[in-house]
Amino acid sequence: MELLINKSVVATYLNVAIGCSDEEFNKYVEEAQEFDLRPIVNEDFFNSLLENSTNPAWQELLEEGVYEYRDKRYRHSGLKKVLSYFAYSRYILKRNITDSSHNFVIKKTPHGEPLSAEERRDFYYRYQKDAHTLFDNVKIFLDRKRDVYGEYTRPSRTHNQNFRIIQ
Repeated sequence: MELLINKSVVATYLNVAIGCSDEEFNKYVEEAQEFDLRPIVNEDFFNSLLENSTNPAWQELLEEGVYEYRDKRYRHSGLKKVLSYFAYSRYILKRNITDSSHNFVIKKTPHGEPLSAEERRDFYYRYQKDAHTLFDNVKIFLDRKRDVYGEYTRPSRTHNQNFRIIQ
């Protein structure tokens, strides 16, 4: 899958450790595109976005910017920023968890103590919520630019991330 952002893009918005390799971080970006962005846009739009990401009109959607609508100027967050927050939430939740021969473990260092699972989960949900708030702003941009992004229609089902496992 073509990645729309990378670690350096996310680092312009959020604090990403230098020690996290680009290859490792790309896993979080790919998950963000597949599991966070794809469900909140329709399939045709998602595929067009991947295919046309270098097209100037689609670059306007990806980058944060100012646009005119009915003789007024508005700002939109851009999908790169939205994806950055989605990827960062996954980075916080999953970083430093390693599969060993006996179990999954969280790496510890002498320089600090890792966040608890509860703290990581809290940060994950906080950044997911921020990403959805940013996307609400992008949805307005898409609705106002329907002549350019006609393939965008709001999905028929709402993606609900609040679920419970019944045992």
